Amino acid sequence: MGASGYEDRVELMIDITEFYDRVGIIADDRELAWLGFNLDIFLLGFRPVNLPKLLDFCREHPEYHVASFVGPERLANKYVPDRNLYLLANGDRNPNLVLDTAANPNRALVNEEMICSALTMFSNTKTGRQ
Repeated sequence: MGASGYEDRVELMIDITEFYDRVGIIADDRELAWLGFNLDIFLLGFRPVNLPKLLDFCREHPEYHVASFVGPERLANKYVPDRNLYLLANGDRNPNLVLDTAANPNRALVNEEMICSALTMFSNTKTGRQ
């Protein structure tokens, strides 16, 4: 019989793209719609009112699981009751995997890059460029 000595050890990740890829977070509104979910297009997550449908879906489709926002900039790769936002995933199910973007030492650079990208998109929309 095998056992792990690290069942309670958290595996912390700081890169959101790496976490989403590894966990298989479904962040495409078309894929969520194809799976039968109609969510707020800007949120792409499940609020507590939608949670029963999400949990039923995961029970019926064991290849999917729930990830929970557990704090500001912190996402746990498991279902945590009484949270405000949940995501659907179909990748690595390791429940000890946690994303904490606030722990990233390059956080200011990442935020600057995201803001610059968003401003460029707004500018292109405003001027009619694709």
